[in-house]
Amino acid sequence: MAEDYAQDAGAATCGGVTDPQRLIVLSEAGLDARSDPAMEWFAERVRRWMRVPVALVSLVRLDEQVFPGAVGLVEPFASSRRTPLTHSFCQHVVATGRPLVIDDARADPLVASNLAIPDLGVVAYAGIPLTDEAGHVLGSLCAIDHDPRRWGADELEILHDLASACSTELRLRLARRDAERERADRDRLELSLRESFERSQTLLEVSRSVGDSTSVEQVRAGLVDLAGGVLGAEHVALFAVRDGDLQLLVAPGTERTGADRAWADLEDDAQAPPRRAVTEQRIVTWSTEDGYEALLPRSTRALGLGAVAAAPVSDTRGVLGVLMLGWTGPRRFTPADLLLVNTVALYTAQAFDHVGWVQHRVSVARQMQQAMLTTLPEVPGLQLAARYVPADDREYVGGDWYDVLAFSDDTGPGDPVVVVSVGDIVGHALDAAIDMGQVRSMLRQSAWDSTSRRPSTIMSRFETANDGTGLGAAGTAVVACLRPSDPRQWAMTWINAGHPEPLLVYPDGTTRLLDGHGRLFGLPRGSTEDRQDLELTVPVGATLVLYTDGIVERRGVDVDERTGELRAVLARHAGSGPDALVDAVLDGFGRDAGDDIVVLAVRFV
Repeated sequence: MAEDYAQDAGAATCGGVTDPQRLIVLSEAGLDARSDPAMEWFAERVRRWMRVPVALVSLVRLDEQVFPGAVGLVEPFASSRRTPLTHSFCQHVVATGRPLVIDDARADPLVASNLAIPDLGVVAYAGIPLTDEAGHVLGSLCAIDHDPRRWGADELEILHDLASACSTELRLRLARRDAERERADRDRLELSLRESFERSQTLLEVSRSVGDSTSVEQVRAGLVDLAGGVLGAEHVALFAVRDGDLQLLVAPGTERTGADRAWADLEDDAQAPPRRAVTEQRIVTWSTEDGYEALLPRSTRALGLGAVAAAPVSDTRGVLGVLMLGWTGPRRFTPADLLLVNTVALYTAQAFDHVGWVQHRVSVARQMQQAMLTTLPEVPGLQLAARYVPADDREYVGGDWYDVLAFSDDTGPGDPVVVVSVGDIVGHALDAAIDMGQVRSMLRQSAWDSTSRRPSTIMSRFETANDGTGLGAAGTAVVACLRPSDPRQWAMTWINAGHPEPLLVYPDGTTRLLDGHGRLFGLPRGSTEDRQDLELTVPVGATLVLYTDGIVERRGVDVDERTGELRAVLARHAGSGPDALVDAVLDGFGRDAGDDIVVLAVRFV
């Protein structure tokens, strides 16, 4: 018998599957049958935390449903990531605007004839609406079992929390799409006011091509697209002026081939167009049509070009560099061509300035984050090692952290009590790093004020402060308390707030996954139950390894498989010290990460 989950699903607008406004919003969300990393994240969490074989982020269109997030589907649906509505339970969630919970679909009149039962093996189903800001139901976040199942209240609370977070992600995307539409409308208006100038639209594209660049190579890449499309230039090179000398920054191609070497030879040739553009502070052009090929410097002839144009890249500080364009054939330069080249050079100067600003901002942000990360204390009986690695060379400083605090045990003099935390703030860039600093400080204060040193108490006090101060940071964390219990072992107590499970590595190479997930912190709480402390006795010689999701979560790779590979690496290096162990993890799992990474190792000695 189909039953509604007895909790308010939010203000849902029940216009049904065919509601035109709902379909417009669904289209604007930009999600379809292609895999989406964020949606895959929610589907994977449903599968893992509810222990179901199938979990879907299902969006219902006019004649089909698509799955931008899906785990556990059978073929051919796993590849196509879509089904017709004849195979859809989710359409009923959209039609009613309320959750749908079914223990045995074969006995339920609402869905007993649905083809998803024989074709996809859907027997037990629980789906929570995914809504936009106006309440339109776009689809559902659903958990599916192949056998009859009585869904527990705790399971439905988890699904409701994740659906709320997934709806928030959809609303953010729609808000970004609205902002992009507004920007596009503004740009069209600006272009319409400049219709009399034939190339004004092109000049605006120059600014767009290079204005957001974060590296000199990105500037050149934008210029290649522009110069090739507007002026037909096949080659673009950038030179910098440093201490009066020219230095080639980027040239055609990505390797130091012979042709690239010829471009570099222009640096020292006083008669070559780049050097003349600096000394004469004007655009210097040359073409075989001019008939002066024999007078062209040898360095320029070696490029094998039929025409070149070199323009100084200047701002109020003077000449910063040179933009040089090349054509394989001859070219007659018109005044409009020279105006466009000069304008491109002006935009290039702005891009240089932006690149310097971004690189400075990234450097400051990363220095700030490194300053906020802990200098590991010296603790009798423990050896510690930790690493933080940012995602890439952009402003992805991220929100991952690690922390280790050592206290004196209030119950006995001389014995240390160590509180360890590793976590990950939702999001990237500077805001996430700032939130991370505040979260880490709040956790520290909570640990310091907690006489019991119980991880559940520390996390509870932190969450109260997180809510009460209005910070509203969201993410995952593991908080653990370590106490020596006798000369040969330590007592470990911990809680896991939605974070990848820690690993314990024994001296013989055996590894143990410390499972026991709780809810994430900072997301809407559908349940008020207290977090439960987990306890374990750890022998001397073992190593506790904590890490963030960038280690085991990679697009297109199963998390369980990745975790198994991590355990194998740790087993091979079980006899290594914490520093070597952490380095081994980063060597195997830290390359080309799409997320920042933290690894912390604690050896009990």
